[in-house]
Amino acid sequence: MIEPPEVPHQHHAKTGLPWFDMVVPVAVVCLSIASLLTSLQSERSMHALVEQNTRLVSAQSTPLLMLDSSNLGDDGKQAISMVLSNVGTGPARIAWFRLRDDKGTDYSGGALYERVAKLDPGAAFTSQFISSTLMRSGEHRQVFSWPKPNSPAALAEWKLLNDARFHLHASACYCSIFDECRTTEFGASRPKAVSSCDEAKPSDHTP
Repeated sequence: MIEPPEVPHQHHAKTGLPWFDMVVPVAVVCLSIASLLTSLQSERSMHALVEQNTRLVSAQSTPLLMLDSSNLGDDGKQAISMVLSNVGTGPARIAWFRLRDDKGTDYSGGALYERVAKLDPGAAFTSQFISSTLMRSGEHRQVFSWPKPNSPAALAEWKLLNDARFHLHASACYCSIFDECRTTEFGASRPKAVSSCDEAKPSDHTP
């Protein structure tokens, strides 16, 4: 069996100048290291740019809920009202909203409307459901509005609510369009990030 001839190893041609033959490979190694460092720096810059863009997009689509109450209507007449506003930069998908007093009395959903209707069936009471709704940026939603009634029984309840409105405990959980969810108690503390509104839902929540 005839074996093929072995190909001789090729060596780089030398110039005959020892210093030059030594500088050339060193320069090649230095260029390779410089290229590697440049690539690493470019990669870090790209990561920083992506992170900055992500923060910018998040900042431009982050909702923020605020809750205000008043006992004077736009017409100058006495009326207890509570308004929820989205003052953020993006729409808010509100998973749940709860409103209770110190005694645990529920004012969220249709609970307050049912009590008012029993006391004063003809009351000019208005309310809106908040849970499981979407609020666009800049939208204002009236949680409830109850003009001062004439009925003695309804007036007593109205005065109790007027005194208690500064002590009502409101809480909600809402998400952005990117499913970044937060809970808020509408106080001085900042909203807290949560993995989902289902996990943050209070056990005693009434929809």
